Amino acid sequence: MPAANYDQLYHQKLMSPDEAIKTLARDTSLITFGCYCGTPPRLTRAFCEAAAADYFTGTPDVYLLRSGKEVVDQYINVEVLKRIRLLCPFLGGSVRQLADRAQEMSESHPDLIIPHYLPEHFSLYARGVLARRGKPDVHLFQVSPMDEHGYFSFGVDGSMSIPLAFAAEKLIVEVNPNMPRTFGPGVIHVSQVSTIIEHTSELTIVPEKAESPEDSKIADFVADLVPDHACVQLGIGAVPNEVGKRLKHKNDLGVHTEVLGDTMIELIQAGNVSNRYKQLDVGHSVFNVALFSNRDYYDFMDNNPTMACHPAHYVNNPHIIAQNDRMVSVNSFVEIDLFGQVASESVNWRQISGSGGQLDFVRGAFRSKEGIAVLAAHATAKNGTVSKIVPRLQNIVTTPRNDVSFVVTEYGCTNLFGMSTSERAHALIELAAPQFRDELREEARKLTIY
Repeated sequence: MPAANYDQLYHQKLMSPDEAIKTLARDTSLITFGCYCGTPPRLTRAFCEAAAADYFTGTPDVYLLRSGKEVVDQYINVEVLKRIRLLCPFLGGSVRQLADRAQEMSESHPDLIIPHYLPEHFSLYARGVLARRGKPDVHLFQVSPMDEHGYFSFGVDGSMSIPLAFAAEKLIVEVNPNMPRTFGPGVIHVSQVSTIIEHTSELTIVPEKAESPEDSKIADFVADLVPDHACVQLGIGAVPNEVGKRLKHKNDLGVHTEVLGDTMIELIQAGNVSNRYKQLDVGHSVFNVALFSNRDYYDFMDNNPTMACHPAHYVNNPHIIAQNDRMVSVNSFVEIDLFGQVASESVNWRQISGSGGQLDFVRGAFRSKEGIAVLAAHATAKNGTVSKIVPRLQNIVTTPRNDVSFVVTEYGCTNLFGMSTSERAHALIELAAPQFRDELREEARKLTIY
């Protein structure tokens, strides 16, 4: 088909956001959205306005994964929350604030539907949607402008968007000139799209977190574990950023990561990443979500052939992760007990984030040839008044003790793999802040593991 035909088809499908939402059947029952930068802000507003106006005859299920505050705030409306059921696999940041606000509003509006949390590994999110509720009636997501071949790029959101988009009965895209074009399976042709809207908006910018002396000490321990030619997964935040700074003397690193953050781009730009020694996706930095504090980093990704955006069922699949040698995975935790059980998504049984990809990468990296899985965090919380190393976990388990190996705090690094329960207790107490160690030893004796 000549390029002129693509343009003609594009303009035939182009309409206003309100018109686009009104193309949905009134009995639509399952709606999914893109994640973070893939969430279409203007379509979200139009959708929430239609829901509040009682456009839908039933109560559609709406999957909202992770999105910026300006998008999530569209849902903080009694009339919206009475008429849809939000399903959230991640209750961090603005989504948690939405859930808390909904809980408050429900006291005076008992017919309001409080968002539901879905406990699933990131690698299985899309599978959970399809297995439990079938194919989405519609998937709404933000894309890069159409290229000369008639293709849109999913940009920096592969996560759930790629599998759900290809499964959905209907696709509505929001074309944003700020969305970078990336490589990988996240492309969709104009002929496959039902409806198009155009809207220019800034991509999500995450605030930089100032590093602390504890972050620096933790990063020193972690960086020492990373060899040349390692394939690295780092998250976002102060500790990953500090680890990244210390990897600038490493050579020929590879990238296979859930979230591509600032520190990864800085390593790529500094020449520390070549992706030459990977066993899969050689020459490509693989990710499923990109999220930066610097707008220029999104520009760096645009039309960069080394940037490969894949879905979470590929990036986070432990069997895929394990195929890259020297895989190094670095994640954080909220609490770890003396048996080695790890809580990373809740505080006092209250959900504060999600299971995410932690266990996916812990298991994948551990099974990689010469690979390691690191769980790192400050030894204390609340200005040193609370120990993150506790006798018994009174919280939701994210990573079972049998999967935990390297643990790092500012007080040291230990590898629990192969240790007895007693050896684990001894080793973990040495990673605790000194003011808590005697108490932990006493509790360990009561548990007969010291």
